[in-house]
Amino acid sequence: MSCLLGKNRYIFFPKLSEKLHLITFADIAVKYLQNLGYQPYLCETEEEARELAKTLPNEGKWPCYFFASDTTGEKDFEEFFTDNETLDMARFENLGVITNEPEFDQEKLNYFTKKIAQLKERGKWSKEEIVALFFAMIPDFGHKETGKNLDGRM
Repeated sequence: MSCLLGKNRYIFFPKLSEKLHLITFADIAVKYLQNLGYQPYLCETEEEARELAKTLPNEGKWPCYFFASDTTGEKDFEEFFTDNETLDMARFENLGVITNEPEFDQEKLNYFTKKIAQLKERGKWSKEEIVALFFAMIPDFGHKETGKNLDGRM
């Protein structure tokens, strides 16, 4: 959409209806299991759920272990824009467009580009280096490191 209908720097995002009620992944999982004909069985631990997965499905039940997310990057809900953005909410029925004017610090941009080139030349880099670069460019960058990630959960 943006490459066909947008101008340079326009960012398209879905309009979320206030009529829609946000639901959790746990609620989605429960509805999905019920749709498949299973009754969710809530477990106290991951180990309990894994063990019961060997027998409960034969009884029409599915063991579930739901826990609070503690992985880096997880959010309660997705925010597509901030109060500081210039928005066009009238152009499309189901899409909003961020139409900010290009405002940037050329020295910071040059620094960022130079550091990324150095990392690429070196052939390796750490997550901490990349995050630090983003904080240098975007002081209110909302990254919270927990030391855990989704890969480790799988």
